[in-house]
Amino acid sequence: MPHQPINLQQILIADRSPIFRLGMSSTFKKNYELLHVHEAGNEEKLMQLFQEHSIDLLIMDDLLFELDLRQVVKKLRQINPVTRILFFSDRGEEHFLSCMPKGGVYGYVNKKAQLPQLLEAVKQLAEGHHYFSQELLIERLL
Repeated sequence: MPHQPINLQQILIADRSPIFRLGMSSTFKKNYELLHVHEAGNEEKLMQLFQEHSIDLLIMDDLLFELDLRQVVKKLRQINPVTRILFFSDRGEEHFLSCMPKGGVYGYVNKKAQLPQLLEAVKQLAEGHHYFSQELLIERLL
């Protein structure tokens, strides 16, 4: 069942690579009007920005964290329960199964995906839907 649609005004991109964050930030600023993009290169900065701003969408790589992902997501949900969380990682999808969707994560896109797939995932999350790659869905069915 879809959740309430949101107006994407603030996105937080959390990834260890500054070049990756810059590319993502540029992509979102080019594709969405009136959008403020925050960037975090470590867990501490992510938590600081997440608490200071009303983040609509969090796109994060799990390699930013040393903790169990379920605990990280739970902590984020306590701070802001309505933020849409999208994992964008090059780790296998099976790594994220414990967090989705009942665990509070709205979606997963592999970093090897093409830009249109990432933008479609963001669109789906903004419209109140979940988004998981076809690979993950097939894996879950088998």
